[in-house]
Amino acid sequence: MTPQRVVLVLIIFCLGWLYWDDIQNRRNAHECKRDEGALYVGETCYLSNEWGTLFRLYDGKTGELLAERQYLTPEPREPIWEPTHVIYDVGSNDGFVRLPPTWWDRLWAKLP
Repeated sequence: MTPQRVVLVLIIFCLGWLYWDDIQNRRNAHECKRDEGALYVGETCYLSNEWGTLFRLYDGKTGELLAERQYLTPEPREPIWEPTHVIYDVGSNDGFVRLPPTWWDRLWAKLP
């Protein structure tokens, strides 16, 4: 095996392990709080890593997961609902999900 292939295999292995670890972290989310709305439902959960927080956006009628975000905060707050987006992290410029969620959000929400 050439050195380039060894490096490629190591990179693929490391990325796979990081993704598996991320799946386990999201699977172990706890102390979830739901904010029920008419069209959408927001859910904020604690993650096992320090200050880790998970925000999930569901369809209000079907319960389908539409978007999922992880962020770091010691004290998560309730989401702020606006007509065009929901803010889940007020301390960040990108701490929001557009309403309706983009196709990219929907695609990522389908992955484990």
